Amino acid sequence: MIRSTKPSTVEPALQWQTIYCSLMLLLVVFFIMLIAYSTIDKKRLQRAKDMAGMERTIPTKATRMDRAMRSLQALTVQLGMESDFAIVRTPDGFKAVVPNPVLFRSGDASLNEAISAILDGIIAIAKHNDLQIQVEGHTDNQPIETTRFPSNWELSTMRAVNILRYLQDKGEIPQDRLAAVGFGEYHPIADNDTPEGRQKNRRIEIIFKPGL
Repeated sequence: MIRSTKPSTVEPALQWQTIYCSLMLLLVVFFIMLIAYSTIDKKRLQRAKDMAGMERTIPTKATRMDRAMRSLQALTVQLGMESDFAIVRTPDGFKAVVPNPVLFRSGDASLNEAISAILDGIIAIAKHNDLQIQVEGHTDNQPIETTRFPSNWELSTMRAVNILRYLQDKGEIPQDRLAAVGFGEYHPIADNDTPEGRQKNRRIEIIFKPGL
């Protein structure tokens, strides 16, 4: 005897629904990966831009300082004063070391008129290359005691200030780019026990740095 079987009431899942769900899942994963890679690329792009900006900035300052240094060297040669100016490279710029007799008479802080040409050239170089200037006055250890200059502190400071005032008044260089310092006899570069050493210590140092 053959028994009749009832058809199953549970319908098997349609195959197209399974494929559709899988496809949607893949699309979701794909878009998540796109967003993640986009974020990473933006960060990398920003880092690349920052590095490129740094690379542009550093050589620009270095090039400007090199150009200014060469200009000052050429100016001293043009004026026949190359033997009076020692131009020295510094970590962040350069400086001109000038013996005091070139700029001032002994025991005095008034600028020699003959020096105006070199100072005018320094003004043009500083303004063209966007530089800061610090003027430092130095003396030997021989004491001075006058009504105007009670000690070498006052003498060295006034000499530096007079150069600074010339740069400001004649060149209209902004005040925040200028500084003057007097060191007296306390920063010697040679032995004060000899006339030659004392002569080297009596000097002005004009220090050039990149503008802020």
